[in-house]
Amino acid sequence: MSDKNMDDLLARLNAEFEPKPQAKSKPSKSPPPQSNASQASMEQMLAELRADLESGRGRPNSAPEQPKNTTKTDRDSVVNAARERDRLNALIDTDYRRQAHKREQKRAEQKRQAEAKLAEQKRQEKAKLAQEQRRQQELIEIQQREELRNRRRQEALREDAKKWLEKLNPNSEEGKWFREFSYSYENKLQAAIDYLEALRETGL
Repeated sequence: MSDKNMDDLLARLNAEFEPKPQAKSKPSKSPPPQSNASQASMEQMLAELRADLESGRGRPNSAPEQPKNTTKTDRDSVVNAARERDRLNALIDTDYRRQAHKREQKRAEQKRQAEAKLAEQKRQEKAKLAQEQRRQQELIEIQQREELRNRRRQEALREDAKKWLEKLNPNSEEGKWFREFSYSYENKLQAAIDYLEALRETGL
């Protein structure tokens, strides 16, 4: 507050509390003058107000003094805020590491499952290939046994045909028929083999 404003305020207070002079024209029924005690009380109040106003001079528009512990309170607030921020950062970091660990575990599990699936596929393919190889080997062995059986049968027929030719009488009916039958063969032995094989198939 400026000096001019304080002086104006003091003047208004003095004018308000000082007793007004009575009119001399005619007596009025005004209240009796204030007692000495009341006047002393008002003067004390004015003095205190004047002292308060005087103590505020020279500091116009000055901000009220901050409490002495304001700096400590602000510092504590800053420290608490920093601690809370560090705690939140620690929680975020912990959660991030936990989530990263879960993702690593999930990727490891997916990799393990993929490797297990691939290994199973390879095992099945290997087993299928081995089974196919066994089947082919069995077919080869069957074919080889069949060929061996045929060779043995042909050899047996050849021996029987030789014996049959030795016993055949060329002048007999069978001998004459066989001579005509063997014209289309390179030799009589092959003709005799086919002839005896046909007889066996027909059961004769």
